[in-house]
Order: sequence, then C-alpha cells, then structure tokens
Amino acid sequence: MLLQVWEEFLSQIREEIGSGAFERWLAPLKLLRFDAANIYLEAKDSFQISWFEEHIRPRIKKKLFNNNQRLIAVHLSLPSGGEGEKKPVAEYPRLNIKPDALDPEMTLEHFIPLEQNLMAFKLISEISATTPFNPIYLYGPKGSGKTHLLMGAAHRLKSLGKKVFFAKAETFTEHVVQAIRLGFMQDFRKAYRDIDVLLIDDIHIFSKKSATQEEFFHTFNALHTFGKPILLSANAAPSSLSEIEPRLISRFEWGLSLSLDKPDIRPILEKKSSLWNLPLSPDLAQFLLSRFKKNPLQALQALALRSKGAPPTPLIAEKLLRDLLEEENRHILTHDEIIKLVAAHYGVKTEDLLGDSKMREYALPRQVAMYYCREKLKMPFQKIGELFKRDHSTVMTSVKQIQKAIEENKIELISIG
Repeated sequence: MLLQVWEEFLSQIREEIGSGAFERWLAPLKLLRFDAANIYLEAKDSFQISWFEEHIRPRIKKKLFNNNQRLIAVHLSLPSGGEGEKKPVAEYPRLNIKPDALDPEMTLEHFIPLEQNLMAFKLISEISATTPFNPIYLYGPKGSGKTHLLMGAAHRLKSLGKKVFFAKAETFTEHVVQAIRLGFMQDFRKAYRDIDVLLIDDIHIFSKKSATQEEFFHTFNALHTFGKPILLSANAAPSSLSEIEPRLISRFEWGLSLSLDKPDIRPILEKKSSLWNLPLSPDLAQFLLSRFKKNPLQALQALALRSKGAPPTPLIAEKLLRDLLEEENRHILTHDEIIKLVAAHYGVKTEDLLGDSKMREYALPRQVAMYYCREKLKMPFQKIGELFKRDHSTVMTSVKQIQKAIEENKIELISIG
C-alpha cells in the first residue's frame, strides 16, 4: 500500500531530522489524496513548502518508491478553497531579494590589523571593482575577522559607487528555495548577477544543500565570466569543505585563498572601548577576559551601554553584567563531553568507546553513550550513528536496550548534564 510506504518514509525521516524539526515542519502537512504513484499534500504556508523542498525533496528521490519500484511523486499545495487545487503563482508575494544589512561599525577603518590577519587586511584594503584574484576566499575559525573584512570591503566598494551584494550563506539559500518554489528564478538571477561585486559570508553552510550549490555554481560562473569580483568566507580551506560539490571547490581555488587565525582579543577590546567611549583600565580588561571567555566583546558593548560613559571598576562591571555572567556560566552539554564522562565512568579510553571492538567492556559504554546522546541532546539516530560510525538501526537498538535496562534497574545511571 502506498500509504504504508509513505508512513514508513515519514518514520525514517523523523529519526534522521529529529522529533523537533519533524513536529514543526512535517507533522502539520495535510494528506489530501493519493493514487498508485502520487501523494498530494497541503501545507499551511509557503515557508513550510520552502523547507520541504530544501530538506525533504532530495530524500524523496532516494527513498520513496512504490511496490513497482517507481518513484512516488509528492505534490504540495496551499489552502485555496478547492481540495488539492494549487494556489495561483500570482497570489504569492513576490520575492524580496535584498542584500543583508551591513554593520556600520564593521568598516576597514575599524578593523584591527594584527599578525594573524595582516595579509588578508592588506589585500581587502586594496580591492576595487577589478582584482587579479577572483575569487578571494577567506577562511578561519569563528572570531578571526572574516565577516568584518567582507563587510569592510562592501562598505569600501559602495563608497566607490559600486553595486555591491553582501549576503550570508543562509540568506542566499533562502532566496534560492523561495525562487524555485514560487517560480521566480529570473528575478533571483537578475538580483544576484546585475551587480558589480558579490560577497557571501560562511559559504560552508551550503554543505548538503544541492539546490543551493547548483544555483551558486551558475551564479559564480556568470559573474566570473565578466570579471566581476567574488569574495567568500568559510570556516575551512576549499579542499577541507564537507559535502560541497567538487566543481564548486575547484572554482573556489581559482583565485586566492587566505587563512586567518583567531587574534589576541586584548587589542581588539582596547580599540572597541575607544570606539564606544568606555575607559578600559587594565583591571577592567582582565575582568572581561577572565570572566567572559565566550564573548568578551559582547560584554564590553553591554557595559558601554549600561555604564553610560562612567568608568566602571570590575566590581561595578560585575553588577552591571550579572545577567551576562549567568549566561556565560550556564553549562552547555556536548556529545564530546558525554563520551568523556561515560568513558571515565566505565574506565575505558574514548578511542576504544568509539572504536570497532564488540567486547562487552567497550560495547556497553558505547551503548550508554549513544543513549545519553539521544536522551540529553535529542540527537537524531542518524547523527549519533555518524558520530559512532554505526548505522541508525544499530543506534536505535542500542538506545532501546539501555532504556529497558534502566527501567529494570539492571544498569546504573550516570550523572550527566
């Protein structure tokens, strides 16, 4: 029965994407009707349709077949008064394709060139509407200044009268999905190609997004052919990107790739304190650096707003930033920590827990770690399987076994999170 096949498909998808995403995006879909090779669904809004096209449609092509091994076609529509009748395209709101807003403080004048980013800063500072390196690809960890440099370049080029399009990778993806779904690809292509310079931040987010990568490939080619500069940022070098098509990676390597390291935060604090008119004593700087390891700049900015220009002491700063301190100290559990805690509890090495051995002294801790990843972090079975190098069915079985053992008091609970 086709309906049974569809329900089994949904069950598998739930395990892959997690119950939260499933309940939010897939559960509300209304089944209108079906036949031997078609399923007709009704979505509550266009955002649900866009999400389905990006995240579920690619899976359908690999997994959803009827008893004759024929691909089942899934049709989506919006409520329109007639069952299954698709809302006319003219009734959809037209795409609003605009660049992301630039932070007014992220200019090249406000950037602090240090040893870790000096080469990238010099190159970006000299950029114009033409460049011998195309694309320019900046990569490094969070906090290394990639976004600041891209926005700084955008500010500089706009001041020269150039038509600049800066977008985060998430924004580009949203534009692609909506354009495909609503049939406005010409509008999309005009917006992204009728420009002088394109800047995309965090390009690694295109990972596993086949439709986004396909459209960016053509956008890249169109701009590059006419010598229009393309500036990109990512968290890794092109060759180290995960789940990005080889043809895109090769194009990222056509120009110049520059690595940025996370710089010393102290001179950046001093620069920002001057910009925000907040006197920064050595004691106050040390307080911010020692108590706000995650984001001392955020703390400094909040302090500048709350102190109203008065030079605060560390004691006053602690009172003014009490809420941020509580957030800083709030514990965030990770799968790495779960694995370490379980391994320590059972007296095994983490590499053995993650290894291939089926000996009980390693297999039991492995199953317990899988259980806590599911129970505490709500990780999808597929993600847990990737972490432990097992298929999702093995993970499901392991989690059920540990759940049963806990219910029957056959296993000792571990204090986690």
